[in-house]
Amino acid sequence: MATAFKAPPITVEQYKSFAGYPGLKDELICGEIVLSPQPKPLHQQILMAVMDLLREALKTQDFVVQTNSNIDFGSEFSMPAPDVFVIAKSEWKRACDEDDYLQTAPVLIVEVLSPANKKPAVEKKVTLYLNNGVKEIWLIHPKQQTITRVTQRKRSSAKGTISLPPPLIGKISLADIF
Repeated sequence: MATAFKAPPITVEQYKSFAGYPGLKDELICGEIVLSPQPKPLHQQILMAVMDLLREALKTQDFVVQTNSNIDFGSEFSMPAPDVFVIAKSEWKRACDEDDYLQTAPVLIVEVLSPANKKPAVEKKVTLYLNNGVKEIWLIHPKQQTITRVTQRKRSSAKGTISLPPPLIGKISLADIF
């Protein structure tokens, strides 16, 4: 009879020395390195629209909109890389000055979902974000042209416009995203 073997979880320190694979995005989620292909054009189009709209809404505020960077929450086994995130300018500057990963929870995380994103994996990331101080997560469903807004207290669908979470100020029209 075969015995199932489960490898021990990968730590953040081990992950930091992971070389990655050309053409694939990688992140460490609950001790597992998760690889995903580069986004298809629709995903990329929505991601860029959200970034542009957030940057416009936040241009006079002390926050920056970024993408494609891992966040070290201090957890022993996770360094996610959200599609888009909003962080205080001072935190982004600190990470740049120290040439280190972000170590502070963003105010907002946006994940553009694709068919490859299975519900359990998405929920694992949502839980990870919320447990590490992220105030709000937007799950964008490109095919349905909807946004699910997730906070510690509730989950809701955005309609028409979506307000930015405090302390951010402003709204974004869903029609401008899709």
